[in-house]
Amino acid sequence: MRESLQKRWRSAAAAGAVLTAGLMLYGQQGEGNPFQDQSDTGEIIHVLPGPAAVHFPHAAQPTFAPPRSGASVFPASYGNGNLNYHGGNVMSAPQYYAIYWNSAVANSAATSLGYSSVQNQIAAFIGTFFAGTSYSGSAVDDYSIVGQYGDSGGRSPVPAGGGLAGQLLDTKSAQATIKDSAIQSYVSALLQSGKLPADAHGIYGVYFPSGMRVMLQGGSSCSSFCGYHSHFSYNGTPIKYAVFPYPDCSGCKLSTMTVADMLTIVSSHEIREAVTDPGESNKSAWYDQSGYEADDKCAWHNLYQLNRTPGLNFWVQPEYSNGGNGYPGPGCVKP
Repeated sequence: MRESLQKRWRSAAAAGAVLTAGLMLYGQQGEGNPFQDQSDTGEIIHVLPGPAAVHFPHAAQPTFAPPRSGASVFPASYGNGNLNYHGGNVMSAPQYYAIYWNSAVANSAATSLGYSSVQNQIAAFIGTFFAGTSYSGSAVDDYSIVGQYGDSGGRSPVPAGGGLAGQLLDTKSAQATIKDSAIQSYVSALLQSGKLPADAHGIYGVYFPSGMRVMLQGGSSCSSFCGYHSHFSYNGTPIKYAVFPYPDCSGCKLSTMTVADMLTIVSSHEIREAVTDPGESNKSAWYDQSGYEADDKCAWHNLYQLNRTPGLNFWVQPEYSNGGNGYPGPGCVKP
Protein backbone atom coordinates (compact mmCIF):
# COMPACT_ATOMS: atom_id res chain seq x y z
CA MET A 1 0.00 0.00 0.00
CA ARG A 2 2.60 2.39 -1.24
CA GLU A 3 4.14 5.20 0.81
CA SER A 4 2.28 4.38 4.01
CA LEU A 5 3.65 0.84 3.89
CA GLN A 6 7.14 2.15 3.18
CA LYS A 7 6.94 4.04 6.47
CA ARG A 8 5.59 0.89 8.10
CA TRP A 9 8.42 -1.21 6.73
CA ARG A 10 11.05 1.18 8.09
CA SER A 11 9.26 1.39 11.43
CA ALA A 12 9.09 -2.38 11.80
CA ALA A 13 12.75 -2.75 10.85
CA ALA A 14 13.75 -0.16 13.45
CA ALA A 15 11.74 -1.91 16.11
CA GLY A 16 13.76 -5.10 15.56
CA ALA A 17 12.86 -8.45 16.95
CA VAL A 18 9.66 -8.92 18.91
CA LEU A 19 8.04 -11.90 20.54
CA THR A 20 4.30 -12.51 20.33
CA ALA A 21 2.31 -15.44 21.71
CA GLY A 22 5.46 -17.53 21.92
CA LEU A 23 6.10 -17.31 18.19
CA MET A 24 9.14 -15.80 16.52
CA LEU A 25 8.69 -13.13 13.89
CA TYR A 26 10.60 -13.14 10.65
CA GLY A 27 12.30 -9.92 11.75
CA GLN A 28 14.18 -11.93 14.37
CA GLN A 29 15.68 -14.04 11.63
CA GLY A 30 16.74 -11.05 9.56
CA GLU A 31 14.17 -11.66 6.85
CA GLY A 32 11.92 -8.64 7.37
CA ASN A 33 8.13 -8.69 7.43
CA PRO A 34 6.97 -11.66 5.30
CA PHE A 35 3.62 -9.93 4.69
CA GLN A 36 5.19 -7.07 2.73
CA ASP A 37 6.69 -6.99 -0.77
CA GLN A 38 7.26 -4.48 -3.56
CA SER A 39 5.65 -4.20 -6.96
CA ASP A 40 7.53 -3.79 -10.21
CA THR A 41 7.16 -0.02 -9.83
CA GLY A 42 8.54 0.02 -6.28
CA GLU A 43 5.26 0.34 -4.44
CA ILE A 44 5.17 -1.60 -1.20
CA ILE A 45 2.07 -3.76 -1.04
CA HIS A 46 0.70 -6.24 1.44
CA VAL A 47 0.87 -9.93 0.56
CA LEU A 48 -0.29 -13.18 2.09
CA PRO A 49 2.67 -15.59 2.10
CA GLY A 50 2.05 -19.31 1.70
CA PRO A 51 1.34 -21.50 4.72
CA ALA A 52 4.79 -23.07 4.86
CA ALA A 53 6.50 -19.69 4.53
CA VAL A 54 5.09 -18.38 7.81
CA HIS A 55 4.82 -21.55 9.88
CA PHE A 56 7.62 -22.21 12.33
CA PRO A 57 8.72 -25.61 13.69
CA HIS A 58 7.61 -24.68 17.20
CA ALA A 59 4.42 -22.80 16.29
CA ALA A 60 1.91 -23.39 19.05
CA GLN A 61 -1.24 -22.81 16.99
CA PRO A 62 -2.67 -25.56 14.75
CA THR A 63 -3.53 -25.10 11.09
CA PHE A 64 -7.18 -26.01 11.72
CA ALA A 65 -9.24 -24.77 14.65
CA PRO A 66 -10.10 -27.48 17.17
CA PRO A 67 -13.77 -28.45 17.17
CA ARG A 68 -15.54 -26.43 19.84
CA SER A 69 -19.03 -25.19 20.40
CA GLY A 70 -19.36 -21.44 20.70
CA ALA A 71 -16.88 -18.69 19.99
CA SER A 72 -13.14 -19.16 20.42
CA VAL A 73 -10.33 -16.63 20.82
CA PHE A 74 -6.86 -17.84 19.87
CA PRO A 75 -3.51 -16.10 20.46
CA ALA A 76 -2.21 -14.05 17.55
CA SER A 77 0.54 -15.80 15.63
CA TYR A 78 2.29 -12.74 14.21
CA GLY A 79 2.84 -9.07 14.94
CA ASN A 80 2.95 -7.26 18.24
CA GLY A 81 0.01 -6.13 20.36
CA ASN A 82 -3.35 -4.80 19.28
CA LEU A 83 -4.17 -2.96 16.08
CA ASN A 84 -3.68 0.80 16.26
CA TYR A 85 -5.41 3.47 14.21
CA HIS A 86 -3.11 5.59 12.01
CA GLY A 87 -5.47 8.21 10.64
CA GLY A 88 -6.45 6.82 7.23
CA ASN A 89 -9.90 6.00 5.91
CA VAL A 90 -11.56 2.63 6.24
CA MET A 91 -14.04 1.49 3.61
CA SER A 92 -17.71 2.23 4.18
CA ALA A 93 -20.56 0.21 2.68
CA PRO A 94 -18.00 -2.02 0.89
CA GLN A 95 -19.02 -4.40 -1.88
CA TYR A 96 -17.26 -6.82 -4.20
CA TYR A 97 -16.61 -7.25 -7.91
CA ALA A 98 -15.26 -10.65 -9.02
CA ILE A 99 -13.15 -10.59 -12.19
CA TYR A 100 -12.10 -13.82 -13.90
CA TRP A 101 -9.20 -13.58 -16.35
CA ASN A 102 -10.75 -16.30 -18.51
CA SER A 103 -12.99 -19.35 -18.43
CA ALA A 104 -10.16 -21.62 -17.34
CA VAL A 105 -10.31 -20.19 -13.83
CA ALA A 106 -14.03 -19.33 -13.77
CA ASN A 107 -15.16 -22.77 -14.94
CA SER A 108 -12.60 -24.77 -13.00
CA ALA A 109 -14.20 -27.75 -11.28
CA ALA A 110 -11.63 -27.82 -8.46
CA THR A 111 -14.42 -27.06 -6.02
CA SER A 112 -16.15 -28.39 -2.91
CA LEU A 113 -19.55 -28.30 -1.21
CA GLY A 114 -21.30 -29.38 -4.40
CA TYR A 115 -20.44 -26.37 -6.58
CA SER A 116 -19.87 -26.96 -10.28
CA SER A 117 -17.35 -24.16 -10.82
CA VAL A 118 -14.98 -21.84 -8.99
CA GLN A 119 -17.03 -18.86 -10.15
CA ASN A 120 -20.21 -20.27 -8.62
CA GLN A 121 -18.47 -21.12 -5.36
CA ILE A 122 -16.85 -17.69 -5.04
CA ALA A 123 -20.19 -15.97 -5.80
CA ALA A 124 -21.92 -17.97 -3.07
CA PHE A 125 -19.04 -17.34 -0.67
CA ILE A 126 -19.12 -13.56 -1.16
CA GLY A 127 -22.89 -13.47 -0.67
CA THR A 128 -22.55 -15.46 2.55
CA PHE A 129 -19.36 -14.08 4.10
CA PHE A 130 -19.34 -10.44 2.99
CA ALA A 131 -22.50 -9.50 4.88
CA GLY A 132 -23.75 -8.27 8.21
CA THR A 133 -25.26 -5.08 9.57
CA SER A 134 -23.72 -5.06 13.05
CA TYR A 135 -21.73 -7.22 15.45
CA SER A 136 -23.90 -9.11 17.92
CA GLY A 137 -21.65 -11.93 19.06
CA SER A 138 -23.55 -14.47 16.98
CA ALA A 139 -22.07 -17.48 15.20
CA VAL A 140 -22.36 -15.71 11.83
CA ASP A 141 -20.36 -12.59 12.69
CA ASP A 142 -17.32 -13.69 10.68
CA TYR A 143 -17.22 -10.41 8.74
CA SER A 144 -19.08 -7.96 10.98
CA ILE A 145 -16.44 -8.30 13.70
CA VAL A 146 -14.45 -5.69 11.72
CA GLY A 147 -17.07 -3.13 12.76
CA GLN A 148 -14.80 -2.25 15.68
CA TYR A 149 -12.32 -0.69 13.24
CA GLY A 150 -13.82 2.66 12.31
CA ASP A 151 -12.05 5.88 11.35
CA SER A 152 -11.89 9.53 12.41
CA GLY A 153 -14.43 10.48 9.74
CA GLY A 154 -17.12 8.26 11.23
CA ARG A 155 -16.81 5.59 8.54
CA SER A 156 -17.13 1.90 9.35
CA PRO A 157 -16.71 -1.24 7.21
CA VAL A 158 -19.94 -2.55 8.74
CA PRO A 159 -22.60 -2.80 7.45
CA ALA A 160 -21.35 -4.27 4.20
CA GLY A 161 -22.74 -2.61 1.10
CA GLY A 162 -24.45 -5.50 -0.60
CA GLY A 163 -21.98 -8.34 -1.06
CA LEU A 164 -21.40 -9.28 -4.69
CA ALA A 165 -22.03 -6.16 -6.77
CA GLY A 166 -20.88 -7.63 -10.06
CA GLN A 167 -19.03 -10.39 -11.91
CA LEU A 168 -17.02 -10.29 -15.10
CA LEU A 169 -15.83 -13.32 -17.05
CA ASP A 170 -13.16 -12.15 -19.47
CA THR A 171 -11.64 -13.96 -22.45
CA LYS A 172 -7.99 -13.06 -21.93
CA SER A 173 -5.34 -15.49 -23.10
CA ALA A 174 -3.26 -17.02 -20.34
CA GLN A 175 0.31 -15.80 -20.13
CA ALA A 176 3.29 -17.04 -18.20
CA THR A 177 3.60 -14.01 -15.90
CA ILE A 178 1.98 -10.68 -15.11
CA LYS A 179 3.21 -7.75 -13.02
CA ASP A 180 1.23 -5.59 -10.63
CA SER A 181 1.38 -2.52 -12.88
CA ALA A 182 -0.18 -4.58 -15.66
CA ILE A 183 -2.95 -5.72 -13.29
CA GLN A 184 -3.71 -2.10 -12.43
CA SER A 185 -3.79 -1.25 -16.14
CA TYR A 186 -6.11 -4.18 -16.79
CA VAL A 187 -8.60 -3.13 -14.10
CA SER A 188 -8.41 0.48 -15.33
CA ALA A 189 -9.24 -0.67 -18.86
CA LEU A 190 -12.31 -2.52 -17.59
CA LEU A 191 -13.48 0.66 -15.87
CA GLN A 192 -12.69 2.79 -18.92
CA SER A 193 -14.70 0.49 -21.19
CA GLY A 194 -17.70 0.55 -18.87
CA LYS A 195 -17.60 -3.19 -18.28
CA LEU A 196 -17.46 -2.42 -14.57
CA PRO A 197 -18.27 0.81 -12.72
CA ALA A 198 -15.56 2.85 -11.01
CA ASP A 199 -16.76 2.31 -7.44
CA ALA A 200 -14.97 3.89 -4.48
CA HIS A 201 -16.86 1.42 -2.26
CA GLY A 202 -15.80 -1.59 -4.31
CA ILE A 203 -13.11 -4.23 -3.95
CA TYR A 204 -12.15 -5.66 -7.34
CA GLY A 205 -10.99 -9.25 -6.90
CA VAL A 206 -9.01 -10.53 -9.89
CA TYR A 207 -8.77 -14.32 -10.24
CA PHE A 208 -6.09 -15.79 -12.51
CA PRO A 209 -5.88 -19.23 -14.19
CA SER A 210 -3.56 -22.08 -13.32
CA GLY A 211 0.05 -21.59 -14.35
CA MET A 212 -0.15 -17.81 -14.63
CA ARG A 213 2.30 -16.34 -12.14
CA VAL A 214 1.95 -12.88 -10.63
CA MET A 215 5.35 -11.22 -10.19
CA LEU A 216 6.50 -8.93 -7.40
CA GLN A 217 10.06 -7.88 -6.62
CA GLY A 218 10.36 -10.47 -3.86
CA GLY A 219 9.30 -13.35 -6.09
CA SER A 220 6.30 -14.88 -7.77
CA SER A 221 2.95 -16.21 -6.67
CA CYS A 222 2.92 -19.82 -5.52
CA SER A 223 6.45 -19.46 -4.16
CA SER A 224 6.48 -16.10 -2.36
CA PHE A 225 2.81 -15.28 -1.85
CA CYS A 226 -0.76 -16.50 -2.43
CA GLY A 227 -2.59 -13.18 -2.79
CA TYR A 228 -2.50 -9.50 -1.95
CA HIS A 229 -4.53 -6.30 -1.85
CA SER A 230 -3.59 -2.80 -2.93
CA HIS A 231 -5.08 0.36 -4.44
CA PHE A 232 -4.69 3.02 -7.10
CA SER A 233 -6.53 6.12 -8.30
CA TYR A 234 -8.69 6.06 -11.41
CA ASN A 235 -9.79 9.52 -12.60
CA GLY A 236 -9.81 10.66 -8.99
CA THR A 237 -11.73 7.62 -7.69
CA PRO A 238 -9.85 5.45 -5.17
CA ILE A 239 -9.87 1.87 -6.45
CA LYS A 240 -9.19 -1.05 -4.13
CA TYR A 241 -8.27 -4.37 -5.69
CA ALA A 242 -7.15 -7.82 -4.62
CA VAL A 243 -5.12 -10.35 -6.58
CA PHE A 244 -5.77 -14.10 -6.46
CA PRO A 245 -3.35 -16.39 -8.30
CA TYR A 246 -4.66 -19.92 -8.87
CA PRO A 247 -3.66 -21.90 -5.75
CA ASP A 248 -3.00 -25.34 -7.21
CA CYS A 249 0.69 -25.24 -6.30
CA SER A 250 2.43 -26.72 -3.27
CA GLY A 251 3.34 -23.27 -1.93
CA CYS A 252 -0.29 -22.13 -1.65
CA LYS A 253 -2.33 -25.28 -1.20
CA LEU A 254 -3.08 -27.35 1.87
CA SER A 255 -3.31 -31.00 0.94
CA THR A 256 -6.86 -31.52 2.24
CA MET A 257 -8.29 -28.41 0.57
CA THR A 258 -9.59 -27.86 -2.97
CA VAL A 259 -8.57 -24.85 -5.06
CA ALA A 260 -11.91 -23.18 -4.29
CA ASP A 261 -11.41 -23.79 -0.55
CA MET A 262 -8.02 -22.09 -0.72
CA LEU A 263 -9.52 -19.18 -2.64
CA THR A 264 -12.20 -18.57 0.00
CA ILE A 265 -9.55 -18.64 2.74
CA VAL A 266 -7.34 -16.15 0.89
CA SER A 267 -10.36 -14.03 -0.07
CA SER A 268 -11.47 -13.81 3.57
CA HIS A 269 -8.00 -12.52 4.43
CA GLU A 270 -7.80 -9.93 1.66
CA ILE A 271 -11.38 -8.63 1.98
CA ARG A 272 -11.14 -7.87 5.69
CA GLU A 273 -7.74 -6.23 5.29
CA ALA A 274 -8.89 -4.17 2.31
CA VAL A 275 -11.78 -2.70 4.30
CA THR A 276 -9.81 -2.00 7.50
CA ASP A 277 -6.61 -0.73 5.86
CA PRO A 278 -7.37 0.26 2.25
CA GLY A 279 -4.56 2.82 2.02
CA GLU A 280 -6.55 5.57 0.32
CA SER A 281 -4.48 8.69 -0.40
CA ASN A 282 -1.45 6.68 0.72
CA LYS A 283 -2.56 6.93 4.34
CA SER A 284 -3.04 3.76 6.35
CA ALA A 285 -5.74 2.98 8.88
CA TRP A 286 -5.41 -0.11 11.10
CA TYR A 287 -2.24 -2.13 11.76
CA ASP A 288 -0.19 -3.06 14.81
CA GLN A 289 3.09 -1.55 16.03
CA SER A 290 5.11 -3.95 13.89
CA GLY A 291 3.20 -3.18 10.68
CA TYR A 292 0.95 -6.27 10.63
CA GLU A 293 -2.63 -5.83 9.43
CA ALA A 294 -5.58 -7.54 11.09
CA ASP A 295 -5.62 -10.81 9.18
CA ASP A 296 -1.84 -11.09 9.03
CA LYS A 297 -1.88 -11.68 12.77
CA CYS A 298 -4.05 -14.80 12.35
CA ALA A 299 -2.86 -16.12 8.98
CA TRP A 300 -2.86 -19.88 8.29
CA HIS A 301 -3.72 -20.86 11.85
CA ASN A 302 -7.04 -22.08 13.26
CA LEU A 303 -8.75 -22.15 9.88
CA TYR A 304 -12.42 -23.02 10.17
CA GLN A 305 -15.68 -23.45 8.26
CA LEU A 306 -18.43 -20.87 8.48
CA ASN A 307 -21.22 -21.89 10.82
CA ARG A 308 -23.84 -22.05 8.08
CA THR A 309 -26.04 -24.67 6.46
CA PRO A 310 -24.34 -27.34 4.32
CA GLY A 311 -23.22 -25.81 1.04
CA LEU A 312 -22.60 -22.41 2.64
CA ASN A 313 -20.04 -23.56 5.23
CA PHE A 314 -17.03 -22.15 3.40
CA TRP A 315 -13.47 -22.25 4.73
CA VAL A 316 -12.03 -18.98 6.13
CA GLN A 317 -9.40 -17.77 8.58
CA PRO A 318 -10.01 -16.09 11.94
CA GLU A 319 -10.06 -12.31 12.28
CA TYR A 320 -7.97 -10.42 14.82
CA SER A 321 -10.07 -8.54 17.37
CA ASN A 322 -8.75 -5.89 19.75
CA GLY A 323 -11.55 -6.73 22.18
CA GLY A 324 -13.59 -4.41 24.36
CA ASN A 325 -16.85 -2.56 23.70
CA GLY A 326 -18.70 -5.84 23.31
CA TYR A 327 -16.13 -7.49 21.02
CA PRO A 328 -14.22 -10.63 22.08
CA GLY A 329 -10.47 -10.61 22.38
CA PRO A 330 -7.79 -9.60 22.15
CA GLY A 331 -6.91 -12.41 19.79
CA CYS A 332 -7.91 -14.30 16.68
CA VAL A 333 -11.65 -14.93 16.74
CA LYS A 334 -13.66 -17.84 15.44
CA PRO A 335 -17.33 -16.94 16.05
